[in-house]
Amino acid sequence: MPLARLLALSVLVAACAGPGRTLQADLAFVDLQARLAARASAFEAHAGAFEVRGARFNPDCSGFVEAVYEAEGVPLRRLMTLAAPRASSGVEAAFHAMERFGTVSRDASWPAPGDLVFFDDTYDRNGNGVPDDPLTHVGVVEWVEDGTVVFMHRGGRAVARAAMTPGAPAVAASGERVLNSPLRDKRAAASRAWRPDVLAGALFAAYGRLDPAKLPPDVSLDHAPGAAGAGGASAPSSATCAAAAPKSSCESRRTTGITAPAGSR
Repeated sequence: MPLARLLALSVLVAACAGPGRTLQADLAFVDLQARLAARASAFEAHAGAFEVRGARFNPDCSGFVEAVYEAEGVPLRRLMTLAAPRASSGVEAAFHAMERFGTVSRDASWPAPGDLVFFDDTYDRNGNGVPDDPLTHVGVVEWVEDGTVVFMHRGGRAVARAAMTPGAPAVAASGERVLNSPLRDKRAAASRAWRPDVLAGALFAAYGRLDPAKLPPDVSLDHAPGAAGAGGASAPSSATCAAAAPKSSCESRRTTGITAPAGSR
């Protein structure tokens, strides 16, 4: 396992430890977070609606994170409904679910694999031409390395991998390494006039992580089972990810392997 990922998971163990929780429970939670990251990666390039455990999830960013969590036995859609039954969007509902049943943080050093990452102003939701649209996009953190957060999200066409570097929010790339992926169409004149910054680091809002101690009594994350994802394909287990080569489905490209297209820098 890469040192950066090992350190991230070690921090996660310490963060979720608390009164009444055993080491076994903490390790089970870390295993779940790793499986969530692997599951999100396994959906890469999926373009249609998501079907998991007989349930259908919308082909958008909130449907994607719902499907990822559902595939690992976490009823995120239900938690979203409980936390925000009147939410105007799935992203907003997911954010409130993390607030009620977990932790929300804007600390750039905080995220770990499996966390949700939220963004503001990725599109002009209310159509008023002003950048005042909070919580418009969400993804799943895959790993963190050298200050760059690599995440999976459902983009305009399909599930894709992207990068965000909060410490350099206005920098698209350094050499061949992508630091911040665009989350809005930088070529659209209307988009530029509405808000000139299009990169993930500039649009970052917060991270979210569920806390087993805050969940409803009938929801347990310690033994959430894996399940088939889109098309019935199973994501690899965390044990497989730990032993796999860097270009496995667990981590098909390292951060330095997310290369910038010509002319994007």
